[in-house]
Amino acid sequence: MTKNKMRLVLGSACLLTFVVPACSSDSKTSSTGAPAATGAGDTTAAAGDTTAAAAGGGMTIAGFNFGTTSATAGQELTITNNDSAGHTVTDDAGSFDVSVPGSGTATLTIPAAGTYKIHCKIHSAMHGTITVA
Repeated sequence: MTKNKMRLVLGSACLLTFVVPACSSDSKTSSTGAPAATGAGDTTAAAGDTTAAAAGGGMTIAGFNFGTTSATAGQELTITNNDSAGHTVTDDAGSFDVSVPGSGTATLTIPAAGTYKIHCKIHSAMHGTITVA
C-alpha cells in the first residue's frame, strides 16, 4: 500500500479526529475529521473551474486566486494549479494543509460538513472558501 493510500485509509478511519497544521501534505490527526491530501503532476482541469462537480470534484487555482469551491463531505477534490508558482490550500482553522506544485495537482478529501476559509501560506494575499455539505 502506498504512503498516500495509507494516509487516506487512516484518515477515513479517524473521522472523529482533526488534522494538525503541517508544512506539507502530510496529515496529522485531531478531533473532527482527517482530510486526506496527495500531490501529483496532472494538469487536466479547465481554467476557472472553482465549483466541485458531482463526480470527483475539483478546484482550480489560477491567477493566484482560489475562488469558492463546493463539495460533499467525503468527496475527493482534485486541486489543479494553473499557476507556475506552487501554492498551499491551508484551512484557516488548521484542519488541513495541502501543497500544490506549480502547474500540478493535489487531492483533498474533507470528511466533515462546514465552511472552510482557506489561504495560501506562501502567498498571503490568496484567500478563498470551501463549502462542504
